[in-house]
Amino acid sequence: MPPSSPSKPAVIFDHINVLTHQPEQLQRFFAEALGFAPGWRPPFPFAGNWLYREDDAFVHTVDSADPTHGVATLGHIAFRTTEDPDTLIERIRNLGYQPEVRRVPQRGDTQVFVALPGGLLVEIDSSADGSGEPPSRSVG
Repeated sequence: MPPSSPSKPAVIFDHINVLTHQPEQLQRFFAEALGFAPGWRPPFPFAGNWLYREDDAFVHTVDSADPTHGVATLGHIAFRTTEDPDTLIERIRNLGYQPEVRRVPQRGDTQVFVALPGGLLVEIDSSADGSGEPPSRSVG
């Protein structure tokens, strides 16, 4: 994680989220083209996978019954920050956005979703322990 200061918390790219009507085809592409493999995923209440390269999850797929999603439709892009989630949420609200705040099952990380004009959805995650680092995830 890049160094941070009190006025500028560290932020890194975390993952991309895609909706897919064809999860096997999408997973096969990432496996064969980039060496990604399915790994640990929190018990979200919807079907999908996280695709890893070694210990890092780069792609979060969400299974969709909607055929317009085809092989892949952008769901959101995600970043991870060392910033306190309450501070982050307040700043986003002060910018005029209404974030949707969720907790990751079992881990407790805070997920802050912000819908931008034009349809882009941005997720900003803050670790439950305040470190900004993802907890160790067993791949398998």
